[in-house]
Amino acid sequence: MSSYREAIIEDTGCNPDDAGMTEHIMREDIFHSTLDWQTRAELRRAARKAAKILAQDRPLYEEYFTKTRAVFEEMRQTAQQNAKA
Repeated sequence: MSSYREAIIEDTGCNPDDAGMTEHIMREDIFHSTLDWQTRAELRRAARKAAKILAQDRPLYEEYFTKTRAVFEEMRQTAQQNAKA
């Protein structure tokens, strides 16, 4: 678990799965950037804002991450099959 996810859990009280989605929302929808340049206070505010966004649009984010994991797994399996060939 990344230090960002640990901080997100501390700041929002969410579970590890939600911390991952919250981190994604922070990167993609709030800062449109990496999180490296943000102060701790900015990260704390963004985590709380992202948690609210996740709560409002949970089905959308859960579907996105489910599909992303499925595509990743398919790519991994294809790579393994190609490596054996």
